[in-house]
Formats: sequence, C-alpha cells, structure tokens
Amino acid sequence: MEEKILSQDEIDALLAGLADGKIETEPEKKGDIGEVKPFDFRNYTISARLRIPGLEVISEQLIRSLRMHLSTILREAVDIHSLPLQMERFKDFLNRIPVPTSIHIFKLEPLKGQSLLVIDATLAFLFIERFLGGERKHIKVEGREFTTIEQKLIKKVVNVIFNELEKSWRNIVPVKAKYIRGEVNPQFARVLMPEETVIVTGYNIELESLSGKILFCYSLNTLQPVKEKLYSPYQFEEYVDLTWRKSLEKYVLGSKVALSAVLGKTVITLEDLLNLEKGDVIVLDKKVEEPVEVYIEGVLKILGKLGVFKNRIAVQIQKFITLEEEENIEKEGS
Repeated sequence: MEEKILSQDEIDALLAGLADGKIETEPEKKGDIGEVKPFDFRNYTISARLRIPGLEVISEQLIRSLRMHLSTILREAVDIHSLPLQMERFKDFLNRIPVPTSIHIFKLEPLKGQSLLVIDATLAFLFIERFLGGERKHIKVEGREFTTIEQKLIKKVVNVIFNELEKSWRNIVPVKAKYIRGEVNPQFARVLMPEETVIVTGYNIELESLSGKILFCYSLNTLQPVKEKLYSPYQFEEYVDLTWRKSLEKYVLGSKVALSAVLGKTVITLEDLLNLEKGDVIVLDKKVEEPVEVYIEGVLKILGKLGVFKNRIAVQIQKFITLEEEENIEKEGS
C-alpha cells in the first residue's frame, strides 16, 4: 500500500473539524449487548465435551473387543461407535437415565470411589431374548422390570464388558472391575454426591432393527490419581499376550544364524591363488594383536581375541558393536 503524507493545510483542516464537532469521534455501536442475566452458582450445568487422550485409547480398544463379543451373543453383526466424552454433575447424569434401565455399580480397584455401567433397557431385554433362544427384534420395555432370572442373564453380558474393560485399561493402569450391585431405577444408584463432577464415556450399539447405548460414569475423584497418564498425548502400546510373547521369544532364540570370524583380508591375483603351495605365507592386513572381527549374517557385531578352547580354535568376545558404531563403519566403507 502506498504511504500518503498529509500536508500542513490538511492537518489544520482536520484539527479544525475535530474542534467544531464536524468529525465524529465516538465509535459506532455494534448492537445492543442485551439484558444482563444473573448467574446461579448453585444451579448450573457443567455438561461439556472434552478430550482425554487416555480414555479415547481405552474406548478404541473396548470397541474392537466388544464388537466381536456382542455380535456372538446377539447372533448378528453389531456396529459400535463411541460417543463424545461428557463432563457433568452426577445429578444431571442420573436425571437423563429413564426407568427402567439396567444400572450396574462397580469399583475399579485399586482406584477409589464407585462407578456406574448403564445399559439401555432395549439392549438389556434384547440380550435376555437371545440368551433364551428368541429371535424377536422389536422389544417393548415400557412398564416392565427385570426379573431375578433376567438380572442373572444380564450379569453375563456385564461380566463380558468388565473383562474387556480391564484389558483396555491395562496400558493406563492395571485395574480390576469389582461388581457391587445392580439397579433398575436411577434413584437407587446415588453412589456419589449430587454435585460431584463425573466423566461419562458412551457407546452407541447399532443393530439392523434397533440401537441403544452403553454408558460408563466415572467420578472425577476416581480418575484423579491417574490423570497424568490419561492426559498424556502419546499413544499407548497395546496389551501383548504373555503366552504369545513367550512363544515368539522361543522361536526367535531358537533361530540359526551364520557366524563367521574374519582374521584379516588381503588382495592377490588369480594367478598367485592358483600357484599357492603348502608352506606359502599369505600376508593379511591385520596384526596378530589386533581384534578379530566377528560377523553375524554378514553384519559386523562383535570384536574378539583369537585363542584355543578345549583343543579347538576359538574367539573370545571382547566387545559388542553398537548401532552407532555400525553406522560409522558403513559410512567409512561407502
């Protein structure tokens, strides 16, 4: 943009206009700010979406495992999607739960405090229907409650969910889901103070004919001891099965590799090689006191000392070559 400098006459005219009021100096109003409303600190809504990397990793692993198990239980393909994390007051969370609902109170030991697992009644009755061999896809839940037998059948699904939940938490902190009791009415699941802040993670379970939600409600105080791990921006390694790991280690350690010890090198002509006779001496590029290079699959890995062990020529290991030294050797060779 070209810079423009005002002349003295233009400056005098501008100052005169400001003095006479011909030039407005008040800023234009951009609209009415509206009526100021009082804020009630006792009755407010915390509900907000947030990101906790650790819980997101747990959710991803739980979705993968539950998709397979629930598909087996329901005998049809199940699609699972995670819902946004929510932070809200415990009483607001309970107020959103309809009656009846399959509510299960548990503890994540060794973490303190109690947590909730909430399964929509539609899903709970569908699980019961499939356990009993039924094929109905439209379940009516209004006005119904869970019988003792139905609660025991639902407990089978809860045990599966808790088992997979424990596996998903292993990369954060090893936990054990201890079942306390089940409820149908949220009014009897008041295990936390009404104003206590909770973190809610959820999953939408979609089938061909219906869908429902599974929710986990954790107290903020329960997650406090592991908050640094939960908020870590780094990805966590997936849990490795110990049996598979031992089997892999056994296979790797039992593998055979080619090992060769090089005393030294030299260059001779093909004619000299063909004319070699017993008693001839080949001069190498290394002295006797210099270390012997030991190659594994053609890669220099060890430096050693030539000697005899139990009447056999042997090499005593003196040093292992580091990765940095390997890179330097490759650079020198190239």
